[in-house]
Parts: sequence; C-alpha cells; structure tokens
Amino acid sequence: MDNLLALFPLNLVLFPGATVPLHIFEPRYRQMINRCAQLSQPFGVVLISEGVAEGGPVAEPHEIGTTAIIQNVLRFPDGRMLIAAVGDRRFRIRSIVQREPYMVASVEYLPEEMSPEAANTVEHIKVLYSRHRDALTHATGVTQQMDDLPNDPIALSYHLSSQFQILDDSKQQLLEAELDVRLAAIADALDRELRLLPQPPLIPHPGGTGPWTLN
Repeated sequence: MDNLLALFPLNLVLFPGATVPLHIFEPRYRQMINRCAQLSQPFGVVLISEGVAEGGPVAEPHEIGTTAIIQNVLRFPDGRMLIAAVGDRRFRIRSIVQREPYMVASVEYLPEEMSPEAANTVEHIKVLYSRHRDALTHATGVTQQMDDLPNDPIALSYHLSSQFQILDDSKQQLLEAELDVRLAAIADALDRELRLLPQPPLIPHPGGTGPWTLN
C-alpha cells in the first residue's frame, strides 16, 4: 500500500525534531492544513527546487523532505492560520499522484541507520561544540547560553544541522546525507570555524554546551 503524503513546498529545510512556525494563507494550503488537522495526519515539508512558494503553479520540490506533525493551530476569522509543526521522519518522493489543489505524493520513509563509529564521532563533536562556544564567548564578550546536546547520534546530527546559518541547498545536502556523512560535515564545519576564531585562554571548563551560529 502506498504511503500518501500531502506536500508543502517551501523555501526552507525542516529537520526531524525541529519546530517550524508557518503562516497559512493561500486557499489551497488552508484546505490542506485543515484536512491534516482534522484527520491528525502529518504533511511533508520539502525544499523548493524550481518555482515559487506562493501563487502560481505548485512549485517543484526536492526529492527528500521531512514529515511535519501539527502541534498547534491558531485560526483567524478570515481563514488564515498560524501553525506550529515539528519535524518527524525523512521521506523520499516516489511519485506525484496529485498536483491540484495541492500536491500529494507517494513516498517511502527513509531508515535511520546507526554505525559503530557514530558514538565516537558524537563525543568528538561535543568537544568541538564546547570549544566553539568558549571561542565565541571570548571573541564577542557575550557568554553563550548553556544547553545540553542530545546523546543520540541521530538526534544530535539533526539538532546541530538545523542550527547552521548556511544556504538552503547546503542544508538539503545535510538532510539527504547518511548519518556518518552528516556527523563528519558537522565536525568539519566546527573545526574550520574554530580555526578562524581567536582562542580563549586554556582554563578548566565545567562542561555543558550552548547554542551557536555558524556564519
């Protein structure tokens, strides 16, 4: 049996575990979100590869996206909605089965495969992450907020990927990558930026992590 999923092509990449607020105002997407909310069904967020997000024909999406589960809906008298949705599972589009009034696709869900090397890479990333936070504090004079990173390699890879301030096409590559490739890219990005930041004095660190932004 096909897995049918309503698609929302957008100019953003949604990672599993990340929350996204969306303003729903086009009639076709009001219809889609109303149906998904009534049936407690997810919809798929896909980065636009060709076309525009609003008005005109439905934009062409990238092949791989993430399901979004609706968490909250705020409705306005004119039919507009503000929703909060959280990313859940990656999927690959097999075929488009409907284009009007909104796109529906037959999809396959992508497995999350763990490797023996992933746990060691996570520990390395946590060290780089902590050093990066300290270097940012030293460079800007602003103490970085403390935050715990997930221990699970898959959750950590998506958590950090969602924080990158990079082009959407680069984020799409991270979403599509296998776990080890994604973790290696994160470690490489942290290491490269650390080389550009002035390093703080070597002092004992109590541990913990905090949010950061790669520019």
